[in-house]
Amino acid sequence: MRASQTIRDRRYLEVYALLWLTRECEARLTEFLRSDGISPGAVQRGMHLTVYYGRRHLPGLTPVQQRVVISADVSETRFMVFAPGGENPRPKYDPSRLSVGIRLTKRNSPIDDIQALRESAYRFETPDVIGRRKGTTAWTNCFGARHYQPHIKLLRPGNGLQRDLTTIGKSFRASLNTIDFGKYEVLIRYPNIRASHQNLMIDKQSE
Repeated sequence: MRASQTIRDRRYLEVYALLWLTRECEARLTEFLRSDGISPGAVQRGMHLTVYYGRRHLPGLTPVQQRVVISADVSETRFMVFAPGGENPRPKYDPSRLSVGIRLTKRNSPIDDIQALRESAYRFETPDVIGRRKGTTAWTNCFGARHYQPHIKLLRPGNGLQRDLTTIGKSFRASLNTIDFGKYEVLIRYPNIRASHQNLMIDKQSE
């Protein structure tokens, strides 16, 4: 692969640091949503919490998978739509037509653990990498939405929810106790490149 192509690809890659729910926990959440009348096809698969997101190659940060044991308190979660300002009810947003999930409040017990994982990723942001952008901090992002909220997507558009999310939120908190994470993963992806080429380029970065 030519050097110019490699530089261009690294500039437009995407970096994700994710906490994956355990299979057992995802099954519990899925059962709750289905029992609440949600169509199975609208329930998100592969539920996870995004710890960090970036759009630059970060020298020193390599793909990783590691087992973790982290549990969040369902009592400190709130439903939200995935749209700007979606943590608060807005007349222009119809939850049934948007992705919907939950956010963890800052009072949730694993916030310190999540922030430690987040810092382990964004510490590789340097001025040479991000240029004049403001770097990522505990509660702000260099890329994507400016403010960071630990959140988990639960439902896809077409979910049939009513506009008032407080009802399902109260039922959710009354029915479940914890959200359990079992794996932490750092992924490096190239949106416009075939998966086989992505794996080759990731391997080269890890050398």
